[in-house]
Amino acid sequence: MKKHGIERQALAAALIPILILSVLLESYYIYTRIVDLDRALFDRAKLIVRQLATSSEYAVFSGNRSLLQQQVDLAFAQQDVNSVVVLDAEGKFLAGAGNSRNTEFTGHTIVDGWEEMPMREDGNVLTVYQSIVATQIELDDPNLVSAQTMSKPLGGAILVVSKTRLKAEKVQMLVLNLLLTLLILGFAIVVSMRVSRRITVPILGIRSAVRNIGEGRLETRIGGDTHVYELDELAQGINEMAAQLQQQRDTLQQRIEEATLELRGKKEEAEKANFDKTRFLAAASHDLRQPMHALGLFMGELHNRINTPEQRKLVDKIEESVDAMSGLLDSLLDISKLDAGVVVPQIMPVNIEAMMQRLAQDFSEEAQRKHITLSVHTLHAEVISDPVLLERILLNLLSNAIRYTPHNGSVLFACRRRGHDLRIEVRDNGIGIPQEEQQNVFREFVQMANSARDRSKGLGLGLAIVDRLCRLLHHSLYLRSAPGRGSTFAITAPRVFDVNELLAEPVAHGAALPLNDELKGLRVLVVEDDPLVLASMGGILASWGCVVSLAESRQEYRAKFARADFDLMICDYRLPDGNGIELADSIAELPPFILISGDTGAEVLLAVNERGHHFLHKPVRPAKLRSMMSFALRERRRGG
Repeated sequence: MKKHGIERQALAAALIPILILSVLLESYYIYTRIVDLDRALFDRAKLIVRQLATSSEYAVFSGNRSLLQQQVDLAFAQQDVNSVVVLDAEGKFLAGAGNSRNTEFTGHTIVDGWEEMPMREDGNVLTVYQSIVATQIELDDPNLVSAQTMSKPLGGAILVVSKTRLKAEKVQMLVLNLLLTLLILGFAIVVSMRVSRRITVPILGIRSAVRNIGEGRLETRIGGDTHVYELDELAQGINEMAAQLQQQRDTLQQRIEEATLELRGKKEEAEKANFDKTRFLAAASHDLRQPMHALGLFMGELHNRINTPEQRKLVDKIEESVDAMSGLLDSLLDISKLDAGVVVPQIMPVNIEAMMQRLAQDFSEEAQRKHITLSVHTLHAEVISDPVLLERILLNLLSNAIRYTPHNGSVLFACRRRGHDLRIEVRDNGIGIPQEEQQNVFREFVQMANSARDRSKGLGLGLAIVDRLCRLLHHSLYLRSAPGRGSTFAITAPRVFDVNELLAEPVAHGAALPLNDELKGLRVLVVEDDPLVLASMGGILASWGCVVSLAESRQEYRAKFARADFDLMICDYRLPDGNGIELADSIAELPPFILISGDTGAEVLLAVNERGHHFLHKPVRPAKLRSMMSFALRERRRGG
C-alpha cells in the first residue's frame, strides 16, 4: 500500500468532505432546477393551448376560419412554439401555423389517441393537446355556481413546443455550476494548504530533528514558535530529551575512554605475559626436542646392536614411548606451521583410487585387531589437490574413525561423484558426537570420550589439523553425527576431467625408504652444538655407511671444513655463534642442505621456506631422517 506524507493526508482530510458535500449539493440543485425547467415548459405549453382552445370555441362553432387563424397566429407567436394545429371533431385541418400540415395530427377523430394521451414528448419537442368544447349554461338555474355545464366536443387544438432553448439553459446551468464548484474547490484547496502548512511544516521539522538525533547528532534542537500549543510542547519535550541524551553520551564516552585506557594497559600486560609464555614454550620445546632427538637416534642405533628377544621387547616399548612423545611434538608443530602460513600447497592431479587403497591397507591390521569391518568403495578418478596434505586429511579421519569405533563395528571409506566435485567420506558406527559439540571437535585438544587423556585414543589434534588443511586447500569439510549412531566426515575436492596421462613420478609420501647401501660412502657433515645430539647423529649416520664429519659451531666449520667437499650437510638451527641459515648463506657452493630445529616459531619456518632448504623438526625419527636424505640427493640429481 502506497504511503503519503502528512501534508497530503491533511489536505485529503480537509478536501474530501468538502468535495463530497459540494457534489451532493450541486447534484441536488441541478436535478431540482432541471425538473423545474421541464415543469415550467409543460405548464406554459398547457396554458397556451388551453387559451387557444377557449378563444377558438366560437370561431370553430361558427366556422369563421379567418378568426380562427388569427387565434392560431397569436398562439404561434409565443416563445418556443414550433407549430399550432386546430382540428375539427372529425380530425380535419381547420387552421394552423408552423409545421401544421403534419399527417400525424390529421386523419383521425379527436378522441382517437389524443384524448387518452394529451401530452407527448421526445428529445426535441413537447406536444400538448387540448379539446375545443362548446359550453351551455341554463339560465333558469337559480344557483349559477352549480349550474350544469354540458360540453360538446367541437374539435381540438394541438401545440408543439421546441426544447432547444430549454436544452441550452440546462447546458448553461451545468457549465455555470461546474465552474462554481471548481472555484469553491480551488478556494478550499488554497485555504486548506495554508492551514495545513501551519501544522505539517512544524511536524516535518520535528521529524528531521528526531532523525538527526537518532543518527547521533544530539546537538540538534527544534527552534521557533509553531503557533500550535501541542506541537510547541512536543518540540520542547524533544529538545529536553536530546539535551539529556547528549549529557549521558558525554558521560558514557568519558567512561569508555577511561575503561579503554584501563583495558589497553591490561592488554599490554597480557600481551607481554603471552610473549613471555611463548618465548618460554619455544625455549622449552627446543630443549625438550634436543634429548628426544638424540634419544630417537640412539634407539635407531641400538636396534642394530641388540641380540636377545627380551632386549628387543624392551627396546620396542621404549621406542613406543618415544614415538608417542614425538607424535605429540609433531602435531603441535603441524598446528604452528599451518597457523604461521608457511605451508604452500603443491596443487596437482591426485589419483584418489591409489591413495584410498594405500590408506585402507595401512589401517587394515589395526581394524582386524578390533574386529572392525573396513569397507572401501573408490572410483578410478583424480582430484585437484596437494597429494601430501590430502593424504594427511584422510589419514587423520580414517584413524579417528577406527579409534572411536567399538569392537565388531564397521567403517566405510568411500568416494562418489558430486557434479564437478568428488566427495570422499569416512563413516563409522561409533559413539557419535552431540550437536552442541560438533564445532568444538575441530579445536585443539578436544576429545569427546577421553576425559582421562588416554594416549591410545589420540591427542585431540587430528581434527584441528584437518580443519586447517581443508581451509588451506579450499576443500569443503562436512560433519554429520548423532550420539550412538556414529559419525560421517566428508570432504569435497574438484574432480579432474579427461586426464590423458598420470604424473610422471609417484607421490613421495608413502614411498619405500631407501636401503642402507644407497647411503654407503656418502660424505656427510653434521653441525650441532649439543654434544649428545652430535654423538647420536654421528653414530646413526655411521651405521648407515656414511662418512661423517662433525662440527659444533660455525667457527669450527670454517676452521676445519671450509675447503672440504661434502655430498650432504645436516645442520642445527641454533648454533653458539649464529644459526644454521646464516651458515648456509655463507657457503658459496652449498651441497644438499637439511636444517633441523626444535623451534616452532613462524620466523624460522618463513626463513626456511624463502630459501628453499629442506627442513625437519626435532625430534626426528631415524626413518624420517633417512628418507629426507634420500629425497634431497634425488632432488639434487634431477636439478643437475
